[in-house]
Amino acid sequence: MKAALAAVLWLMLASLSYGQTVKPLVKLEAPGELRFATVCAGGGSIAGAAGEHDVYAWSLPSGTRRSVGVKDGHISLMTCNGKALAAGFRDGTVVVFDAAGNEKRRIEMKHELAAVALSSDGDRLAVATINSPVQLWDVASGKLLWTGSTDFGNTTAIGIVPEGNLIVAADGDTHIRGYDPKGKLVYSVDSGLLEPFDLSLSADGKKFALAGAEGTVELYDSATGKRLNKSESSGNPIFAVALAPEGMKVIALELDAYRLEQVAIGYWDTTDTTMKRLAVEPKTVRGFGKSDTGLLLVRQEASGKISVDSVE
Repeated sequence: MKAALAAVLWLMLASLSYGQTVKPLVKLEAPGELRFATVCAGGGSIAGAAGEHDVYAWSLPSGTRRSVGVKDGHISLMTCNGKALAAGFRDGTVVVFDAAGNEKRRIEMKHELAAVALSSDGDRLAVATINSPVQLWDVASGKLLWTGSTDFGNTTAIGIVPEGNLIVAADGDTHIRGYDPKGKLVYSVDSGLLEPFDLSLSADGKKFALAGAEGTVELYDSATGKRLNKSESSGNPIFAVALAPEGMKVIALELDAYRLEQVAIGYWDTTDTTMKRLAVEPKTVRGFGKSDTGLLLVRQEASGKISVDSVE
């Protein structure tokens, strides 16, 4: 009887501590260890960086792998969709590649990068450095279209809604700013966060999740900048988030505040405030994002082997 009661209590505690089920989707061959990976918008492919500048892309679910034509430099940021891939380098260079992995445009930002984002058609690139607010560039011509503004500090995260008619920037002065395609400021609201680190849009672009230094995740209406809900604190700073396509669930990368090591993958159902955790070894996670139907994790548990898992 006592054993049965102990088992029930353990299950209850486990349900409080952990979020959704993590289910393996596909196992992939990889060239050694990946430093980081990203799920390309829509989930039709993933991209990963190995070594300083080796970039590979895998089609899903087939697992077909190809190399992207990066020649040199140290890659620090990456984003992709079905039309293009943008790689940001430590020296401030951003290179945009087409779907076949050929270089389309090289933009020299001169300073260390803080954030990059691509429009859904791959024609616009939004970039920020550690010294600048968001800038929007035309990929075909390499022309700077406009530069945003902050009261102080730089932009730390950027999202472009699928239709391209709104660019959302999270800024170091704790404000969230929305811009129209011509750079006109649509709204500026104080998030109240100590410092925002990342944001993620829903598939239709109507909502976005925002997280940062104090370990909470916030859900916003993209059109107005109105906050819709806020999670409890995870107890760790959150450096990356992914909002599910329907805009109701979030996964979050939690880092130890002192060692900056990955300590948990948080999970938040936006209908309440409880922050849970996924039952995975956080140090195996190389990246995450969303597919057309849900959330995906990219994990590496052995050299040369990566796993793409769904969060259900």
